[in-house]
Amino acid sequence: MKRLLKISNNTTLVLCSISIAGLIFTNTFFLMLRNMIIEMGDVENFMDKFSIPVAAVYVIFGFFHLSAILTLILQLNFFKRDNFLRAFLFFTGTTSLMMLFGDFALSSDISKEYVFGLPGEFNILFFSQALHFIFYILMIVLLASTRKSVRKGGEEIVLKDDSIFINAQYIGILSGVSGLVLVTTFSLMYLTVYPLPLWAAKAGIIVTSLIVIIPYILIVFYWLIIKLKERISEWYDEKQYQDITKASLVTLIASIIIMTVIFIIQYFVSAFDFITITWFPFYIFLVLLLFSSSTLYFSKKTAS
Repeated sequence: MKRLLKISNNTTLVLCSISIAGLIFTNTFFLMLRNMIIEMGDVENFMDKFSIPVAAVYVIFGFFHLSAILTLILQLNFFKRDNFLRAFLFFTGTTSLMMLFGDFALSSDISKEYVFGLPGEFNILFFSQALHFIFYILMIVLLASTRKSVRKGGEEIVLKDDSIFINAQYIGILSGVSGLVLVTTFSLMYLTVYPLPLWAAKAGIIVTSLIVIIPYILIVFYWLIIKLKERISEWYDEKQYQDITKASLVTLIASIIIMTVIFIIQYFVSAFDFITITWFPFYIFLVLLLFSSSTLYFSKKTAS
């Protein structure tokens, strides 16, 4: 395990360094494209000239993301203590990987819409680039901070999944908060700033919800794979079972109260009508946030 983790760490570090340089290149390309559209230049010739180099850079991005996620999984198994940075990087790394495909879709839309003026997709595209940058920089920070620990002879694979269990709650909180913020923001923009057809709003909400929920699904799926060799009765130790039982009760009561308050507010304030088309993803992310945060709270409280 240690040898594999060393190889994975070094490979990821090299790919990350190359990807940062590639990110500078792609951002420069998108900025030049934006300026060319504003100045009404020869956009088609410009895109034809840089399409292959940009595609090649994105292939490198893809390999780096896969290598980084593999490294994070290996570290989850190797280190005995939970680590929020590691959980945050698993969340942002998975999200950033999916956004790579979104970048292609946005670029395609921009190439079709520039004749009508400056496409609004540039805002989402640069937000995506910022997410990539955050992930790349923090990944280097993690690799540098764990370099000495990986080299130590005393480290071993964890026998219990306590760290994975806690990290899963961190990721659940990140997914819940991100989902609530993005779904609410998307809905408010749809109603006020940037009106869209109803089908487009629904499609956007579905895609946004999937992007932020997939990291949690993956970490839970990974935890289940680890547990397959055990009987279901052994999946949780006594402390974990008590923690999730109390968290489930808190989630049930709190979610009912919050949704009741929202229903009452929506009844009297028409501005909250957006909940009508977003209530299901809103409720899913609310429950996920309440359950993960409650489980983490009880787990840390018991441990202390």
